[in-house]
Amino acid sequence: MTTNTVPPGMLPLPVQQVSAAQQLGAFMKAYKTNLVRTIIGALVFLLTAALLCAGGIFPPDLTVTTRGVLLVFGLISLGLALSLASSVIREANLQVYLFQQGMVIDTGKQVQVFPWHQAAIVWQSITRNYRNGRYVGTTYLYTLRRVDGYQVKLNNLTKDIAELGPAIAQGIGNGREFLPWSQVQAVEMKQGRVAVKKTGTSQDWGTDKVAKMPNFLVFTVLADEMLRQAGAGR
Repeated sequence: MTTNTVPPGMLPLPVQQVSAAQQLGAFMKAYKTNLVRTIIGALVFLLTAALLCAGGIFPPDLTVTTRGVLLVFGLISLGLALSLASSVIREANLQVYLFQQGMVIDTGKQVQVFPWHQAAIVWQSITRNYRNGRYVGTTYLYTLRRVDGYQVKLNNLTKDIAELGPAIAQGIGNGREFLPWSQVQAVEMKQGRVAVKKTGTSQDWGTDKVAKMPNFLVFTVLADEMLRQAGAGR
């Protein structure tokens, strides 16, 4: 992991307070929002909307059908521009502060603390995108839910999300407690259910139906990799 960009003593006071109260441990790195592409995209769609709407309104010799098509696509482009602009406004001040035992999310209006031991569910969606057979980038989406129901989504708008993602998936939550991968003995599938065994115990720590699990195949790949890494570190 790269070195952090914010000295611990320079963290915003609310972030320092909640991280200390929740005993999140040492500060590791701050992740800011990267809005350059989103802003450019919003401007492109806004310009496209303006050109299409102007083309559908002003030329006097257009057929009704052509005029209608131009206006419809203009409105669609305007909708996309407004959606991207909304994302810019919503995420402009978002910063994620990563600590050893959790993270703090500062939206600019409120500060939410997310200790790893309070994680109930972590959904991960990673999509490699291709255009005409050529790789053009990867889309990341992590959805985290705390045991009290608070939920946050982190995506490509967060700079270095590919680096932050593995730090988020540090264990498994069963809705009551969080189990670090270092304490997971095995993840097994039997009779249509996934069973997680905790090191040093004979009973299942948690079970769930495969049909109810989001991105089950992704989960199995992630579990295998995390267990391999945890085993190598023991």
